[in-house]
Amino acid sequence: MTELPQHVPTDRLGVLIAAYEYEMGSCFRCPRKGTQVTRFGEITSDEGETPLYACRECVQELLTMHERAMERMDTRPRIVQLPRAPRGVEAD
Repeated sequence: MTELPQHVPTDRLGVLIAAYEYEMGSCFRCPRKGTQVTRFGEITSDEGETPLYACRECVQELLTMHERAMERMDTRPRIVQLPRAPRGVEAD
């Protein structure tokens, strides 16, 4: 069976979204379950850390919100992918 070529984004936002590592799961922001999600952040408290996973559509919306906020600022922070352990595996 021949594999279909994958779309390669060329716009800045598309390249950024494609750079995330995705896995199957549930989005924290919308009701999508069993879809491709990426770890987008976490909630940290004294009791521990809860990872937040977002689907591609929500990642795009959140990055667009971030871009608009950055347009109103004088300096731009660096955007980096957070290192993480796979689900179910404890980090050292």
